[in-house]
Amino acid sequence: MGTRQEYTNCMKPWMTGGGPERKQRFCIGAKICSGKSSTEQEAAKLCAEAAANPKPPKAGTRKARKCAIDSAALAGCVIKLIDATTTVTQLTSIIASCSGQKAQPNTQEKFIKKCFKENRITGDIKEAQKLRSFCTAKWKEQEAPA
Repeated sequence: MGTRQEYTNCMKPWMTGGGPERKQRFCIGAKICSGKSSTEQEAAKLCAEAAANPKPPKAGTRKARKCAIDSAALAGCVIKLIDATTTVTQLTSIIASCSGQKAQPNTQEKFIKKCFKENRITGDIKEAQKLRSFCTAKWKEQEAPA
């Protein structure tokens, strides 16, 4: 077969109707229309062989998960890097670096944007200023050393 349109036109009679033999008809039509076989009998034989020996699923189509984190090693690494003045943001970065992940710092700007989204307001500028003050206070509270 040449073009996709020619293939589609060739396949139309093989795709019509339902029933239990629809898959078989479709397979036979695909073999004939693609040029893999020249007769229905030959196509039926190829389809029977394919049904008897299905292809194994492709490996690696899904991302493999990274191996489990060694909790003891992670704790040992984190303990070495923290002190009494470590903030939540710093702790997040430390844990990420100890576990081999890229650290994505939680900046004040990101925190305030998230806070605004969580506490949506439909008011004037004064309400927005109050919300900004509230979110800034929450940021400072979170960032205070433990």
